Amino acid sequence: MSGAARGSLGKVALVGTGAIGGFYGGFLARSGQEVHFHFRSDYDAVQEKGLRVTITADPPDSFRMSPLLAYRDTKEIGFCDWVILATKSTANTKLIPVLEPLIDERTSLLTLQNGMGNVESLKDAFPQLRRVVAGLCFTCSNRVAPGQVENYFPGYVQFGEQGGLLSTEGQSMMDAFATAGISCKAAELLDEALWRKLCWNVPFNGLTVAAGGITTDLILQDNSLAQRARALMEEIQLAAGVHEVEIEDEFLEQQFTNTIPMGAYKPSSLIDFLDGRELEVEAIWGEPLRRGQAKGIAMPELEKLYQQLLETQSS
Repeated sequence: MSGAARGSLGKVALVGTGAIGGFYGGFLARSGQEVHFHFRSDYDAVQEKGLRVTITADPPDSFRMSPLLAYRDTKEIGFCDWVILATKSTANTKLIPVLEPLIDERTSLLTLQNGMGNVESLKDAFPQLRRVVAGLCFTCSNRVAPGQVENYFPGYVQFGEQGGLLSTEGQSMMDAFATAGISCKAAELLDEALWRKLCWNVPFNGLTVAAGGITTDLILQDNSLAQRARALMEEIQLAAGVHEVEIEDEFLEQQFTNTIPMGAYKPSSLIDFLDGRELEVEAIWGEPLRRGQAKGIAMPELEKLYQQLLETQSS
């Protein structure tokens, strides 16, 4: 592994260079970090044209990283100081052989994944990891073509770790994101950040699929769907409360306010649904449902949505 200069993360591997990984990885690489990108289907395209990142929000930005440190096989990358994981949580168990060549006892890992339970599963799979940090991405990005990412709402990334405040390693990763031009926040409690993010992900990712494949603006325009979105948020709020995480009513209202300027946005679960890919049903909907019910909270709207998404997945 490399001897990291001041401000450098050292040798970084990014696994999952799609909408999220491409966006943040592109910014980190542009800022001078040594990022080794693992690609699958996009490898030939990025070898030819590099990685294009475009922000359509105000202020707009667009850049192309070329040439790029791109690989088809992680064995060619070798052990790293940091691994950034930006794949869907559904791929975690399948990724073990992909991640193994990158990780030894000096490696820290940042997971940029939706839902609950990812940190725990990664720690179980790789007990030798020095540190596992979670990055919760409050943003809207889509992969629009091979090697091309568009972002419509840059938002921010909230960094957290189990057991308390960010470690020195976690702080260094957050600092690198900030230096790259990405807005960042530190979570005092990771569980609080996870519950808060579910207040948007559960209703909007879920209802766009359950309603047959519609964009977020159509949820806001339909009274019954908007009311259902509100009820789902309130159930998450209740479940968070019994886990000693207080979410204020104003935060729920903010989720609607933040969604309006996104326009006809397709969240990641809708894109997966339309492309026939597996949904992150357990991490986003199943795990919070189980955690709430285990504490005696009735969550009928979430249970209904969870069952609808399971049926969608099996059909």
